[in-house]
Amino acid sequence: MKKIVLCFSLLAAFLVAFGSLDSLTSRASAETHSYDGKSPYYNNCADSAVTKKSVKINANGATANLELKFSTTCKTAWAKITLSRPAKADGEATALVVRSTDNKQYHCASPGGNGEINKGQTTCYTPMVYDLDPRKAKAVGYWPYTAGETDWY
Repeated sequence: MKKIVLCFSLLAAFLVAFGSLDSLTSRASAETHSYDGKSPYYNNCADSAVTKKSVKINANGATANLELKFSTTCKTAWAKITLSRPAKADGEATALVVRSTDNKQYHCASPGGNGEINKGQTTCYTPMVYDLDPRKAKAVGYWPYTAGETDWY
């Protein structure tokens, strides 16, 4: 009888700590959502885009604006980086979006993005990650010899 009571006590403590068995398994495995990896223009998600977080990256006397975009309709997030001057070389800059719950990441060159910033270009965006609460996302940007990241949203 003591073992049964102990087992139920441990189970109760587990459920208080983790909420349910499903929440533990969802934390341990990658999530899959229909919008993950899709272009922000898929299903017109970009039409309801707002900038939730942004940060300036300073490099070589120029700046880049890194944004975490969020679609209020699709509940998705993606990263966008815009340079203040055209790139001088291919692959000069890129951005990355990261989801907090499973660390799913996409960069501008991932399918669904528009490619790294190449010579003469000034901007790129990543594919989307589904970002409805409790999920959070952040944007990370890379420019020669420097990087920046937004806070989580």
